[in-house]
Amino acid sequence: MVRMFAFLVLDCANECGNSVAHIQAGTGGYKEKEKGEKSRGNFLRLMRVGIKTGRDCLNGQKIDYAVKVLEKLAGYTGYSEELLRTYESSGTSEERAACARFTAEYFVLRTLLAWRQDDMQLAEHMFNKSISSKELFDHATTESLSDTLYEMGKTLLEKKQHGLSVKWLERAYEVLSGDELDKLSADATELRISIIQSLIKALLETKTPESIQRARDLIDFLECELGDKLIVLLLKLELLAGIPNETFDGLTYSAILNKMIRTLVFNPTNLRLFMFYVRKLHEKAPSLACGVLDEMIRLRVKELVTMTEWLEKALLTRIWMGVSGRETGELFVAIEGFLTVIAEHIEKSIGVEATMAAHTLIWKKIEANYGLKQYEVTEKWCHLAIHRLFKIPGEANMAKISRKLLLCTLNRGDINSARDIFTSMSDCAKEEPLTRFLMYKIAIRSEEVELAAECLEKVASCTEDPSLLFACVLDAQQVGNKKHVLDALWLVLDKCGYCAQENVRLPSIIRMIIVLLIGMIDAENTPSSYARENIEKLCTMFEKALNAIQKSLNREIWTILELEWLSRNSYNLSLKHLSVWEPQKSLRMLACCIGFIDRYPPDIGEDAHEDVTLRKMFCNFCAATIFVSIARAEQNIESQLQFYLNLRKHVASFDHILQEKLEKLEVEITEDLLKKLSVLHAFDFEAACRLKDWDGLGEIIYKAGICNSMRVYELMADCILSCEAPTQVLIMTLKKITNKTWEMEEFDTIKLSKYMRCLFQAAVGSDDKIAEELIDQVCILAADAAETQIPYPTQELDWLATKSFNHAIDLYSADQDEACKRWADKSILIAGYCDDAGSLKRLLMQRFGGLKFDC
Repeated sequence: MVRMFAFLVLDCANECGNSVAHIQAGTGGYKEKEKGEKSRGNFLRLMRVGIKTGRDCLNGQKIDYAVKVLEKLAGYTGYSEELLRTYESSGTSEERAACARFTAEYFVLRTLLAWRQDDMQLAEHMFNKSISSKELFDHATTESLSDTLYEMGKTLLEKKQHGLSVKWLERAYEVLSGDELDKLSADATELRISIIQSLIKALLETKTPESIQRARDLIDFLECELGDKLIVLLLKLELLAGIPNETFDGLTYSAILNKMIRTLVFNPTNLRLFMFYVRKLHEKAPSLACGVLDEMIRLRVKELVTMTEWLEKALLTRIWMGVSGRETGELFVAIEGFLTVIAEHIEKSIGVEATMAAHTLIWKKIEANYGLKQYEVTEKWCHLAIHRLFKIPGEANMAKISRKLLLCTLNRGDINSARDIFTSMSDCAKEEPLTRFLMYKIAIRSEEVELAAECLEKVASCTEDPSLLFACVLDAQQVGNKKHVLDALWLVLDKCGYCAQENVRLPSIIRMIIVLLIGMIDAENTPSSYARENIEKLCTMFEKALNAIQKSLNREIWTILELEWLSRNSYNLSLKHLSVWEPQKSLRMLACCIGFIDRYPPDIGEDAHEDVTLRKMFCNFCAATIFVSIARAEQNIESQLQFYLNLRKHVASFDHILQEKLEKLEVEITEDLLKKLSVLHAFDFEAACRLKDWDGLGEIIYKAGICNSMRVYELMADCILSCEAPTQVLIMTLKKITNKTWEMEEFDTIKLSKYMRCLFQAAVGSDDKIAEELIDQVCILAADAAETQIPYPTQELDWLATKSFNHAIDLYSADQDEACKRWADKSILIAGYCDDAGSLKRLLMQRFGGLKFDC
């Protein structure tokens, strides 16, 4: 802006001074001549300032200002020819040369302005005007025009207008070459090389045979002048890459790059350029590009290790090329050698970021090959990833890569190699859950139980997430080892604390464990210690499942189907193994079944409710049967009484359920359940006797009446007679039993007679009233039986009559005459029912008649 302002001021002053008139008058007198010389000097100065101002405006992209300046200069050029003629007569040679140079410079600027205004026709015209006054050019003007033409050609090349670019660059080259090169400035040499370089690129982009040949000639020309300088080598590379319709000469291309390796000054700019062309080679000849980088590391590694950034870039580029190529044996050997050379010369470790980037590239190949089950190839990539060059900065990834190696060896079945890999890992990596999981896979395949258990414990303790434990379960299932599956599932349950979690389906796990345990138990032909251990686990599993259900209120987890599965299986297992398992194990299973049934919701439907209540009754029946069995065999009194107490609970439960649903049951089911109830009442009676619950015996006898079973009263009578009950209890209980028996439609007269005898023997002398009532009952029974096919046994009647008469004699001796007479009458009455033709009756009457009573 300042230069523009100065120029306009000068231009204004020049117009005010009418310099043109003075120029024209410069040939007159002395004063006129002096004014003319002064005006010519001002004119040249103004031309010089205008040229500089115009160039600055064009270089600064201020086109409007440039147009203004060049408009002013255009006015000056109208006087230039006249000025030149004036100089011919009166001016100096320097003035003539300056005037000519400024005129030529003006046309150069006009050419540049026309191009900037996209007016190529005007640019062409102005260029021709410039060339027409070429004889007026000095060296600076030549360089200026060449530089302007170069800028035009270069910009057109950037805009991919290759034909125009070649045209203007050729002109730039011709203009500059047309001058004496040794007289040009030092910048002219660089300008010439730049022009040739851009021209070659434009020619190559044109892609015609003529343009390719022209480019080759220019390169050969440069090589003759400069030798193997970097620019020549780069242009050769461009030529090789730019030849169309010809097979790419990768060997020559790589040879040029190898030549560059030996001569190149290593700095960021040169290395960036070199790596660019290496990547270009990799696009067409990957193996040759890899060889070039290998050669660079081999020859110049000592210099590269001092340039960490570029060493890392070279390293990553080499790995990128490796992962992009075909996976041959030579590839892995070459990359291994590449990494080893660097590792042997580097003092500090490469950066963490570079290591991570290298690992990322290699990891993609590892994953891809592993997915294709190319395990040997995967192992080779893994070994590259854990090369000692990456050991320190890449420690975070080493464990991950080592685990992938473990997976490969595992899939190949190479257990020994897997062990070696595990041994080579760091202590920290060994303890990671994923590592332990892989070692678990190896251990169960090699049947190393202790190692498998250790790894399983580590997996369980190192993480709160049970996902790895589930993976252990699945793997053990694949191997087919049920024990390992069970061990893993137990740990899953321990980890979740038997509580439902978002990623743990607790019922499914419990069912899986139960099914596995059942299979293992059934596989044992004999109840070995191993089988007993599994039975214990099975019982524990059902109990823990019941405990979890009792704690949980979530019916979405513990659905009716889950409850049904658990209750049904616990019931079936207890029945199936009732005669084989220890009684306590069967009791635990039955208790679990009852517990599951108790957790059923009330809205399950009538049919389902009937089914589960029947199952509960059967459980109670079986449990009571087992309890009475183990109670009878138990030597410890306290334990025995506890068994009897538990028995009574099951009897009470069975009886309660039966009473509620008795009217709704079918006849056959009712008969079966009543038979079971009669048995349970007998057990309950026995338990009450052992627990000395004398007051409860009567209720049991009463409840047994619904069963209409003679057998239950027989059992009760046998029990009360053998339990050393108090006499009064014995008498009252036996009386109730006999009364109930007598009430039955089909009672056994013979058995009843025995119970009557026992009862009479217990009552006589202790409770004569009851004894007399018994005699009366016997008389009635004997009278009724006489009319049937089974009369009251004569032997029993004989014993009762004799016993009663003897008791009468005892009363006679005690001076209880009335009682004696009453008893004697009863004994004679009973004797009358004896089937002995009345012999006993006559005998008793005879003896009674011999007694003397006080009046």
